[in-house]
Amino acid sequence: MIFSTLPIDIQEVDFTDLPKLQKLSIETFNDSFRHFTASKDFADYTTKNYNYGQLVKEMLNPQSYFYFIFFDHKLAGYLKLNIDSAQSRNMGPDTLEIDRIYLRQGFEYIGLEKRLLEFTIEQAHKFNKNSIWSSVWEHDDSIIHFYKEFGFKAIDSADFELNGLIQKDLVMETSIN
Repeated sequence: MIFSTLPIDIQEVDFTDLPKLQKLSIETFNDSFRHFTASKDFADYTTKNYNYGQLVKEMLNPQSYFYFIFFDHKLAGYLKLNIDSAQSRNMGPDTLEIDRIYLRQGFEYIGLEKRLLEFTIEQAHKFNKNSIWSSVWEHDDSIIHFYKEFGFKAIDSADFELNGLIQKDLVMETSIN
């Protein structure tokens, strides 16, 4: 099968997509961190961050953008981008944040990650941003490697607690000029 000939479509999410977005958010988060899904911290996280009220609040923010990616007409994943004050960390007015980038099981490593990052660069240019950044768990080797392929470098870190242990997110950034 030649994947490049199958259709890839990226569509902005609207409020009619909220049930689909919520289900996909929980599914892809749990799949990405399935070795921790029994953790109360992760259950609390999904309950807090992927309930309808929270997702509606994020969708109402005019500086946050959700997108679905479809592969061969099947929902494959989603992307959330933030600009300006919607960013989870103050990285300046010239930056765009990749807040979430998740693919469903079975859709990884076929080029969709690359297409989402290319789309993110297009959006950054559209919003007149000079750099893109994202927070990445220090143990998420596959996404760290992926970001490095696109010129991202770790520029900072931030601690968070998980299961009573201090963990670290790497803040990774790349210039797109």
